[in-house]
Amino acid sequence: MKGILIRPRFDDPTKYTFDFAAEILAWCRQAGISVVELAETEAIRSRVEEELAKEGVDLFIHYDHGNEDALIGQDKNAVIDADNCQLLKGKEVYTLACLSAKNLGARVWRIGGKYWGYVDVVSFTTDALPEFRRAFNSGFLFRFVEGDTPQNALSRAKSVFDQLSLELVDDGKTMAALAMRYDGDILVYYNGHKPTTKKKLGPFCLLWRRLRR
Repeated sequence: MKGILIRPRFDDPTKYTFDFAAEILAWCRQAGISVVELAETEAIRSRVEEELAKEGVDLFIHYDHGNEDALIGQDKNAVIDADNCQLLKGKEVYTLACLSAKNLGARVWRIGGKYWGYVDVVSFTTDALPEFRRAFNSGFLFRFVEGDTPQNALSRAKSVFDQLSLELVDDGKTMAALAMRYDGDILVYYNGHKPTTKKKLGPFCLLWRRLRR
């Protein structure tokens, strides 16, 4: 398997998710996945398109900013959007970006790709970074390292979010627990099934100090 990992770092949220993605990079190498890393100044549209145009790319990983229609790079411009998402045809996408599964993910699915992502704003708190890293990365571990099916990987990942939310409640980290629970709820994996998930932002979202992408 051959993959591309995109990880910009230009603000507080991407400072943390850049580190989250380091675990993904290590897992790729351990699992024998040949991965091209486009980090920081390399995480721009021209380089992404260049690598996606090469033969044999199976997997596209993006950590992290996004919106409903695009994945964002180091220069704060889209590296993937409606104009070039055809490059993801036949590929599996694994991303942490806010909102991108809502429209972009559905578009990738319609052209024959698979898309792991979130249909709303993703949040995390800095008092529980190890827990959020574990949750956000768990699906990659289940799907691409352990080789589980898409359906099982999604189900198992959602269980991780749920379990960590309960543990954070026990630790007295209520705001982190709320964010963790909602992140799990808005996670989808378009893997051959028609995108139908529609989520509204939870009423608690403005109640905690959060980092938004």
